[in-house]
Amino acid sequence: MVNLSIDGKKIKAKEQQTILEAAREHGIEIPTLCSSDALKPYGACRLCVVEVTAGNASTVETSCTYPVAEGLDVSTRSAKVIEARKLVLHLLLARCPNVKIVKELAAEYGIEKVDACLRLENEYCILCGLCVRACTEVVQAGAISFAGSGKEKKVDSPFHAIAEECIGCGSCAFVCPTGIIKVRDVDSAAEISPEGENFIGWQRIIENWNRELKFKMCKKSGNPYAPEFMLNRFQDTMNLPPQFFDISPSYREYPEVDEELCIGCGACVDECPVGAIQLEERDKKEVRSRILPTHCCGCQTCAVYCVRAAIKVA
Repeated sequence: MVNLSIDGKKIKAKEQQTILEAAREHGIEIPTLCSSDALKPYGACRLCVVEVTAGNASTVETSCTYPVAEGLDVSTRSAKVIEARKLVLHLLLARCPNVKIVKELAAEYGIEKVDACLRLENEYCILCGLCVRACTEVVQAGAISFAGSGKEKKVDSPFHAIAEECIGCGSCAFVCPTGIIKVRDVDSAAEISPEGENFIGWQRIIENWNRELKFKMCKKSGNPYAPEFMLNRFQDTMNLPPQFFDISPSYREYPEVDEELCIGCGACVDECPVGAIQLEERDKKEVRSRILPTHCCGCQTCAVYCVRAAIKVA
């Protein structure tokens, strides 16, 4: 553990934590617009700045990227910090004057107006980069990126065309702090052409990236549960049988081992695509299979390969 002080409060923090993480853990509020637990610290919005004193040196740093250290003295509301946040909020309000969270933070710091020449009236993207990073680092689709520079910089699909690598997961919309990325699921999509109407059915639409994706229907419930393109991508990259992608997670049935029938041959262990089964020694040195519920994906491959029919769906 590391001992440090935040706003005069002595706290203990885990090694390798950032100042922002330590502050949140102890109920100390630091504003931020680009922080997400799913992504590594990035320091894009600069709102989380704090004043850090180490020895005789004092600097203004982004708390989301600055690691804790023994003896640090951190101030989250010093004059330097307030001035830095005001500058950031002034620029954000100038770019996105209609974004609710930006307006609320700006008002909190006494900023109500910005120069008219700086305003972008209908802009809602603050260029935090969360959507781009989530798509690239977490989803690993790389469907969107930054384009342009200066006032013209924006997040976009390649050449502002259809983002063909977008799998329709909606992660970009989930992490967006301003809500500008819209994901809509419609139940009666159709294509209209001179030849007539082609009924599509359930479809996910992400207008920001010009993406329209047909849903796959769960074979058990008959309900839509994920875009077909996403499931096909997962099927190509994951070592899972095709039938795994036919049923939505809430309708999957997970297998159990009947220990009276199991002889511990290990066939299920060898065939499990996710390593969710292991052999364990019981009393009298008998070996039996055990399915790990935290690892099992419900594909039931083990039941197919069990030579004794000892693995059954509960």
